[in-house]
Amino acid sequence: MKLSELYRQHHKLLERYVRRLLGNADEAADVSQEAFLRAYAAELGNATPLSEALLYTVARNLALTELRKRTFRATDTMGDLGDLELYAPGGNPEAHLEQQQMIAAIEKAMSKMAPKCLEVFRLRKIEDVPHAVIARQLLMSPKTVERHMTRALQLCHEALLEETEQSGALALTVAGRRRQE
Repeated sequence: MKLSELYRQHHKLLERYVRRLLGNADEAADVSQEAFLRAYAAELGNATPLSEALLYTVARNLALTELRKRTFRATDTMGDLGDLELYAPGGNPEAHLEQQQMIAAIEKAMSKMAPKCLEVFRLRKIEDVPHAVIARQLLMSPKTVERHMTRALQLCHEALLEETEQSGALALTVAGRRRQE
């Protein structure tokens, strides 16, 4: 089957298939176009004949690669802990309190982490070591490093939410007491 004929018959179906996998129309369009190009390149290299099955297999593999990249990017979204500013005397006491609460929440989350998870988190977020280097140092796969980082960030997020809820409840209690007085 010719590439142009295969494209006319399947480009919308393939794009819809990839969009279901990725949940994003723009990425789906890019991935499906790349799938057509790679399938065509495979045919030109006499590796395999161009077919619908090949096209969907290539598209699925590209979509899974994109999902893996998302996971990797997601574990790097939390800013470095070194970005926390130190409290300067004469500075804003509320900002200092917020910072202290954030540090306490992160410390609480770190206390809940499994040893390997804590080590991965410490290397990545405190020492700024790249995932690939952490994987080599700790003799684990990059995917395992990503899983540990995802779990560590999840614990940090939960601790920060819990701290925010507690400080909000405390603020409401203090405000209620002031009204009663």
